[in-house]
Amino acid sequence: MIEGLRVRELPSRLHSRGYTVDLWKAGEVPPSSASARIHVVFPGCVEAWWVRESTPERIVCLRGMIKLVACDRRDGSATRDEVTEIYLGEYRFREVEVPPGVLRGWKAVGHEPALVLRCAEAVEEGRRLSPEEAAVPYDWEIVMR
Repeated sequence: MIEGLRVRELPSRLHSRGYTVDLWKAGEVPPSSASARIHVVFPGCVEAWWVRESTPERIVCLRGMIKLVACDRRDGSATRDEVTEIYLGEYRFREVEVPPGVLRGWKAVGHEPALVLRCAEAVEEGRRLSPEEAAVPYDWEIVMR
């Protein structure tokens, strides 16, 4: 696992009207959320590679499923060049916190669009890297393990 990358399981409860997912409780709320965006990702589509240099991101998949992939490109990191993949979404609600300087991307897996919530603690647009610039040794096809 990449140093500083955090994965938190989100409790969910099924009931007669649907289900409820607890995003944040007291003590888990981000110190500030300067920006929040919803992304709709069509099945099979990949959005990669993005990096924020100064602020962490918190990512939750609210509907559908995504495969989130991160690659550590930080100088001096003990996990430099390590790649981590994490599945999250309606079958396993999780919040993933991506530290600054770590590249990330995601792919909607399954047959439905994925609805992804992304929050940042400071205003920073982030930077999109071309596949050549990112040079991440990763194949986006699903690998069953």
